[in-house]
Amino acid sequence: MSLIVENGTGKSNADAYVTLAECDAYHARFGNSGWKIITGAVSNEAKRENAIKKATAFIDARYGNRFKGVRKTAEQALLFPRDGISDNDGYVLENVPLAVKRATCEAALKIFLGADLMPDLDRGGKIISETVGPISTTYSSSAPAGTKYETIESLLRCCLNGGASVKMIRA
Repeated sequence: MSLIVENGTGKSNADAYVTLAECDAYHARFGNSGWKIITGAVSNEAKRENAIKKATAFIDARYGNRFKGVRKTAEQALLFPRDGISDNDGYVLENVPLAVKRATCEAALKIFLGADLMPDLDRGGKIISETVGPISTTYSSSAPAGTKYETIESLLRCCLNGGASVKMIRA
């Protein structure tokens, strides 16, 4: 089962923002050797492709309501490409921006290594107090439910509404 990668045309059946080769090259560049570990009965390539699909779905689900601009077509399967989106320097972001591809690669690595990026949370995840043996955890009432993925969010910042404190317009 191979990936159907969005190429900027607004495919109605796309399920990935990056190719396996792009994700492999990204992780090789940053020395993420865990990306190619072979585990379990599922082939390594199939497991990495599934991680990319899940990462793409995660990016759209977690950050989709905060992306700048609007989808190019109503029929496209994913939230990119978008119209009316530019980075913080005023450059128009077309097709699938590099930031989205990189964030997808980062999320895919976490998924490949076993993380559930969108787990079900008991009672919304707003823990007041929890004690397990000698360890105790108490969250602030203003703490968000769930994990914040700083690397992924930082990569996406140029694509998100409110992503920078200063917006520069190019002439």
